[in-house]
Amino acid sequence: MYRPVDSDEDVRPVLTVHGHPKDLDQTQSVSTRQGAQQDSRREAWCGRAIGLAVSAALVVLTGTLLLQRDASARLPIKFMVIGDFGRRGQFNQSEVARLLAIKAADMDPDFILSVGDNMYPSGLSSIDDAAFDASFVRPYAAKSLQVPWYVILGNHDYGDKCYDEPPGCYVYGGDTFYSPLHQLDAEVVNRDWRWNCQRTFERRLGGGVAELFFIDTSPAVQKYYNQPWANFTGGLRSQDWPAQLEGLQRKLHASKAGWKIVVGHHPPRSNGHHGNTVELLEALEPILQETGVQAYFAGHDHNLEHVLVANTTPHYIISGGGSKSDRPFIGTADSLFQWPSSGFVTAELYADEMTIKFYGYGTGKDNLEPMYIARIAK
Repeated sequence: MYRPVDSDEDVRPVLTVHGHPKDLDQTQSVSTRQGAQQDSRREAWCGRAIGLAVSAALVVLTGTLLLQRDASARLPIKFMVIGDFGRRGQFNQSEVARLLAIKAADMDPDFILSVGDNMYPSGLSSIDDAAFDASFVRPYAAKSLQVPWYVILGNHDYGDKCYDEPPGCYVYGGDTFYSPLHQLDAEVVNRDWRWNCQRTFERRLGGGVAELFFIDTSPAVQKYYNQPWANFTGGLRSQDWPAQLEGLQRKLHASKAGWKIVVGHHPPRSNGHHGNTVELLEALEPILQETGVQAYFAGHDHNLEHVLVANTTPHYIISGGGSKSDRPFIGTADSLFQWPSSGFVTAELYADEMTIKFYGYGTGKDNLEPMYIARIAK
């Protein structure tokens, strides 16, 4: 199901990149809102209500247009995957964004996937939060990146790292409070048309050749419920993970697409700092296997990985290197490739094969050559 670039040789069990690709064996491709002062704010709220209605209409229209673009896309379907990036341009975000733009200019992707943790440290504090511009609009302003972005939530978008008790991270006053609802708000589309963030959704590609299933994995992780941010407005305690899982299983079984691809923030399997996500390993992986999902894209661990249990699917493609990456791997279990630093992946989807290229920042040669290429058969 996998072969290295320009070679018919079998891939080694694991390729861990620690240094410059030129040092590697070249025979193997390195490759809610709360109100206050109601009288003074009534006019503002009326204006916002009108704005929300208009924004909602725009989202419906935009979503329809994006879906039509996907449904009519010719093969190959080309996209990029990046995650764990939103650090106001710092911690390598700007550098990785520059590389992403260069490759996008060459590749001309149909869309870009964000696998979550879009806004560090704890999501947005309002729909007008300047962090949205600093962490998304400006870093990815290049012309080549002006394509639809399909975005899911990560644990930091839910408020992780916001440990203060109220008022602290809960309420700063009026419309300002940390909540995942801000990234999901229709008004955000007015700030940047590319932004399409939902908890769970699907996209049919290539006239039904492929289907993407986006899921919201943070509500599955039990340890998060012990944290104060689990109680944020629109947060974890408002979600129903078992119902989401049941819905995903039903949709996967019903899908007639030849390619079934799932996108979630947390990976069931990873050799990165966080390791396996036990709740997903136990409840989600069997569903992925029984419904014939070929690939699962994730982030969470700040690295790049390709993990595959022998003689099974799906392929786990981890692309959480959008910015800061400073943690070593904890192992090499079922690993075909792992890179401990920043970067992203690209994918080209054909009728019978998907080609995935891994690009790492700091690899030399202007970072323009893929470190590793995987070819996944349908």
